[in-house]
Amino acid sequence: MAKEKDGKKKSDKTAPLKTAKEKKEDKATKRKDKENESRNTTS
Repeated sequence: MAKEKDGKKKSDKTAPLKTAKEKKEDKATKRKDKENESRNTTS
């Protein structure tokens, strides 16, 4: 249990870094989706 709590604390500390990475990935995914969408509408 103590280990779990420690792990949670650790993840909380690294959360901002992960969010920044996720934001970047989300942006890339959104761009991909937009590209696919325009490709679908064109064809």
